[in-house]
Amino acid sequence: MDAGEYIDLISRFFPRPDWASNFGVDGIGIWAEFECRGVRQRMRWIAPGEFLMGSPKDEHERRNNETQHEVMLTRGYWLAETACKQALWQAVMGDNPSEFKGEQNPVEQVSWEQVQKFIGKLNDLCPGLGLRLPSEAEWEYACRAGTEGPFSVGEDIDPTQVNYDGN
Repeated sequence: MDAGEYIDLISRFFPRPDWASNFGVDGIGIWAEFECRGVRQRMRWIAPGEFLMGSPKDEHERRNNETQHEVMLTRGYWLAETACKQALWQAVMGDNPSEFKGEQNPVEQVSWEQVQKFIGKLNDLCPGLGLRLPSEAEWEYACRAGTEGPFSVGEDIDPTQVNYDGN
């Protein structure tokens, strides 16, 4: 089965969202893109499922408010593949408050209230998109991506596996 046939098969069971300008399946899973004023944003489908949220008692540097508990997400949801890029923020809001400029860089220097205003405007510009911030459980579920350790690479991490201080 070639890629086109695979996408056709998936499309029969998982229809392309009305807001999507492009749609497909790759090694990560189902994706859809929307376009707003010439700027594209790829979204990833996060299927419903169960996971252990929080940290086990014996995890190094665990905090008291990270009690581990089982969570069931009964509905799937779309989540942006990347942080909001400055180009998209500029297209929607008409300005760019970021200190570290670059169209492909993530937008920064914004408050929760500004993000809510951005989401509202973006939803007005892209009918049916229904964009929102994920809940804490949805965010952790997506970040864990089926893993149970403190890091996506397992229990331990070394300097070659992190991005910090410009590295």
